[in-house]
Amino acid sequence: MSETPPGGKAFGAITGVNIRAGATAWPEPLEMQGQTIPSLHNLDIFKHLLGPNYEQILATRDMHPDYPEQVVGLSQRQWTHVVGTPPNHSEEHSVDLGVKAVQALFAQTGLGPEDVGLLLFASTTPHKITSASSCAVGAATGIKAPSLDLKAGCSTGLYALVTAALYVQAGLGPVLLVAAETPSKYANPQIPETVMGVGDGAIALWLEKGSPEQGLLGGYLGADGELGVLVNTPGLLPPTAEALEQKQYYYHGDASSLKEAVPVRYLAAMQGALAQAGLTPSDLDLYVPHQVNRQLTRKVAELLGIPLEKQFHNLDRHGSVAGAAVLIALWEAMQAGQIQPGARVGLNTVGGGLTWGGLVWQF
Repeated sequence: MSETPPGGKAFGAITGVNIRAGATAWPEPLEMQGQTIPSLHNLDIFKHLLGPNYEQILATRDMHPDYPEQVVGLSQRQWTHVVGTPPNHSEEHSVDLGVKAVQALFAQTGLGPEDVGLLLFASTTPHKITSASSCAVGAATGIKAPSLDLKAGCSTGLYALVTAALYVQAGLGPVLLVAAETPSKYANPQIPETVMGVGDGAIALWLEKGSPEQGLLGGYLGADGELGVLVNTPGLLPPTAEALEQKQYYYHGDASSLKEAVPVRYLAAMQGALAQAGLTPSDLDLYVPHQVNRQLTRKVAELLGIPLEKQFHNLDRHGSVAGAAVLIALWEAMQAGQIQPGARVGLNTVGGGLTWGGLVWQF
């Protein structure tokens, strides 16, 4: 690895914390081009954005229709909003998805609002400028407990997991961690490559006191605000007519500079977390990176020395669900039986801000 980027800090164990339960939630089937579509495939999006001659248009951009799946790992995703159409406040938003995830968790576990010690809502796409989205989730689900929001780009879920673990350890648990995202509302329809990547969804995780060996064995978090321009929505709030006209509330970025900045931060974060835990990559039972680009994260895993059979990817099913992606992937790996009691799992993200992080969690 090259020189460790500035802005990062390693930290020690936060143990005695157990991820007891979880539940995901997805948008209602989308109405698009006269059809009801539960999951959008790559060709659905190409046809929607580029029309029936999409193959010829893609050829002028040196892109083949199979590129998103074969190279990036994208196949399906779920949206609350048809990219390229005007905003519609009747559409589901991040709080709606979060509420569905909480309700599913309660239904599956028998837990209820009275059992919540603290409600933590994590999202880069909140439904309002002011007011805590966590409180809106609480109002819809009957939760009356301390509540707060957290936002850290696509590292939001990872930062939130650390925060939740600290609250559990401090005695404010159980913590209901809800991560919900709707990036389809901010994707630029003029950049199909970006549109293909985004997916909407939510995850609710229940964290409570566990055995002494359970929880975070070591972590590493980093941020560098000077690199925030590499991927962001530049428009200030409240919106102005001029900013809307200039499409400043769509995702913008510098793809070439981002490609240079991201890999070293994935590596620094994961290596820093492992070192803090006194472990090596070979000690991990599973590696769960941010779900954004399979080619990128597989390359990072290769540089870390983590074989393919120890990696978990669900990008092909959901697209990149922004700050919720890593937690959704973690829960799906647990549901698939790929994480057993005692397993050590590496979590790894880089997101807008820039933010980055690595965690080693023992189950």
